Amino acid sequence: MELFSDDADSPRLFGAFARLSDPKGRDIHLELGKIPMHVGAFPNRSYASKNNLISSPAIFQYHSNVRDDQLPGQTDDLVANRGRGYFTDYAAGGGLGVGYRGDGHSLPVLYDNCWDFGAVVIGTARPVEFAIGATNGTVGNPVNTDSNDGKQVLGRIGFVPAPWIRVGVSGARGAYLMRSLESFLPAGKKITDYNQILTSADLELSYGRGLLYAEYIKNRFESPLVEDLDLDAWYIEGKVTVLPGWYVAGRYDRILFDEVALSGGGVGRWDAPLWRREVGVGFKPSKSLLAKLVHQETQIETTPRRVEAFMAAQLSLVF
Repeated sequence: MELFSDDADSPRLFGAFARLSDPKGRDIHLELGKIPMHVGAFPNRSYASKNNLISSPAIFQYHSNVRDDQLPGQTDDLVANRGRGYFTDYAAGGGLGVGYRGDGHSLPVLYDNCWDFGAVVIGTARPVEFAIGATNGTVGNPVNTDSNDGKQVLGRIGFVPAPWIRVGVSGARGAYLMRSLESFLPAGKKITDYNQILTSADLELSYGRGLLYAEYIKNRFESPLVEDLDLDAWYIEGKVTVLPGWYVAGRYDRILFDEVALSGGGVGRWDAPLWRREVGVGFKPSKSLLAKLVHQETQIETTPRRVEAFMAAQLSLVF
């Protein structure tokens, strides 16, 4: 169980689950409760002690202009909110958007920083590894309480034919909109008719002192009043040990949002494409201690182009 608190008055439950293992000793387990994400490859190495860098890939944290509590009335509303992310607001558009005012409900595609209530069966039958289950929320919108009476189904199957290679494919499908939007839907439609649908493929290679990770994600947000909102994303990450205890690492991310037809003719991307680069150095003097120093730069293709860059240091102690 993990509890987090930003102040003493508002602790929140981050994760708490029970794991039931096969009594016959096979590598098959059932996780029940507020469980970690079992889609894609990065969640397995997202902890500070396992992450070669400091941040997550952009697809796991960048907030798109899709909200769970508001709906764009037309594709022009999407284009007007490109790159606004966390501050996307369709209700401020002079009646073009519908829903409720307020910031903070825009969704990333994958969000590993909040675990979701559900159940999943995980295990291995060498050389195959697998996970299949169901949760209340979606991979981009994990929830503490059921917000729409829908359930997400998710799974991953991996293949490890040799110690130096691992490949896998993942998928997830679930309703992501809040039930408070039901009155705005087209006649005869329900909130659970509109899903976030994600598929991904991942790869891990190792050779000598080097490690290579790559992942490709294809995602769709089904939207009631405009066309389906599709995107493609990928990242590639590498690590090389240069001296005993020392390594260098880097990651390059890309997110590309599809084009949608505009009311006045022509097309436009429904959100602003971006790329991110993070490079750093790590020092691990023991199994329990890891220090990192990184530089990250993100470019978001708005007009004008927005550039965000910073340096960060991190110390991870495992005990």
